[in-house]
Amino acid sequence: MTAVSRVLVLNARYKHTLAAIRSLGRRNLEIVAADHTPWAMSFFSKYTMKRCLYRSPKRDMRGFVLDVVSIAERENVGVIMPIGVDTSVPLSLYKPLVEKYARMVIADYKSLIVAHDKALAVKLAERLGVPVPRTIVPRSLKEVKEVARELEYPVVIKRRRGSGAREGVRYAHNPRELVVKYRELSRRPAEGIIEDFSRPMIQEYVPGEIRDVCTIFRRGELRGIVVQRRVWTWPREGGPGILNETIRDPRLAEYAVRLLRALKWHGPAQVEFKLDADGRPRLMEINPKFWGTLELSIKAGVDFPYMYYRIAVEGDVEPVSRYREGLYILWPFPHDVEYLLSSPAPLEDLRFLLTLLLENRGKIVSDVSLSDPGPEAYKLKITVRAMLRALISRTGGVRLERW
Repeated sequence: MTAVSRVLVLNARYKHTLAAIRSLGRRNLEIVAADHTPWAMSFFSKYTMKRCLYRSPKRDMRGFVLDVVSIAERENVGVIMPIGVDTSVPLSLYKPLVEKYARMVIADYKSLIVAHDKALAVKLAERLGVPVPRTIVPRSLKEVKEVARELEYPVVIKRRRGSGAREGVRYAHNPRELVVKYRELSRRPAEGIIEDFSRPMIQEYVPGEIRDVCTIFRRGELRGIVVQRRVWTWPREGGPGILNETIRDPRLAEYAVRLLRALKWHGPAQVEFKLDADGRPRLMEINPKFWGTLELSIKAGVDFPYMYYRIAVEGDVEPVSRYREGLYILWPFPHDVEYLLSSPAPLEDLRFLLTLLLENRGKIVSDVSLSDPGPEAYKLKITVRAMLRALISRTGGVRLERW
């Protein structure tokens, strides 16, 4: 095969990386999978031709870029596909260097950093007339104390750069709690342009449903789009979707396209909104990368990884805006099991899930692939470990060490 038929896919540990690898592998493209951990799920896929390691981009960003370039040159790779934000940010920053060795579909750094920095994304949205929650970006803890009594609670404290609801988000229900949790979050070590805990922002809490506009752009022009809603998230108070449904929402689609066109976006991006109590949307963030629910987008009829590949190799691709609505997806192992194990009302949640399955026959898919059993065995191991941890936690037994 020629070099352009060989794709280096990064972040091999993620579930959406597996979705991308399976999508490309089914089209007979050769896959080189890479990560900074040797136990990455996609390493076990039958579609992975070669497995490579790189230095952690959070710990050694320049070293990571040099590793990726070295892998691309050594493995005769034609296309590089970053999946996570931790790989997308440095590859965008060093884009002129990396593209000497392989092709990418990634936004220029000055555009990507506006999307990646939540405070800058809010400013852009305000300028373009896209609704946002009330947002404050304090310059110091003293300023937090000054505004604390003027706010309506609860509020959300967010790191400006980085992904992950568990690490980067705190909730405060009164002025004292705001000061304590702001101090706690801001004292975490800053990690440069990929993650930054040093200057958290404060936003009003929007309690409603999360909806995502999933896209791919070619130099500021939309090429693919899917809108979805999160039925269940993990963690349950707010995080990636683990039970999602494809929907139509022209208003949110228009807002997302407005934002990304203004950035002259190039590549994949997910724009996240929340609906308030009156059903009005508020922008939460722009994720400058592929999204965790990529499997649903592909099964709904928009093959974003292959569109990325074609834009990289052919320069463009036919726009796709039609997709299957009302399609649900489950990630049973381990996410849905973890959700039920952590539930304060597991029987009620299980009843909801069974009813959903019965009432939507033919409209529910999952990420399970019996024809690619390696990753499924890996997921089952993680699921069993989660079940044992939950059992030990509830019975007060001995701590389960890493297994």
